[in-house]
Amino acid sequence: MRQAVFYLKNNFLPDISDFDVIKGYRADDSYFSFARAFLSNQISYSQLNNAMRLGKLGEQIVLKSQKAFELIEFTGYEFAEGKVYFSKREKRMVEAKRDYKKSLEVDDISGFFIRDFILNEVKNGDARLR
Repeated sequence: MRQAVFYLKNNFLPDISDFDVIKGYRADDSYFSFARAFLSNQISYSQLNNAMRLGKLGEQIVLKSQKAFELIEFTGYEFAEGKVYFSKREKRMVEAKRDYKKSLEVDDISGFFIRDFILNEVKNGDARLR
């Protein structure tokens, strides 16, 4: 798994130095478990892609520069009652995990696994990833 992380960082990590704001998948236990399964060669790249779309688990926005913080403006708020929204979140997570397990019932041994990335020296933009 360490070798996989090293390979991906060296070959796929985008240069974010010029960005002020980044929008992406929410840092969530479900997403981390999907990524760990890919990094440990348990699921293919296509299975990972599909898993990241399950459950509508949400996105997050990260402000990473002083400029971004200076431009953000508070315009108001809405009260989100914990007992209502926590149960909705839990339901989404349960559904995502259920759908993920269901998707694994289809053996995808022909897919591209992290080991294939390393052995075939797959780089960012490689046509085999489409």
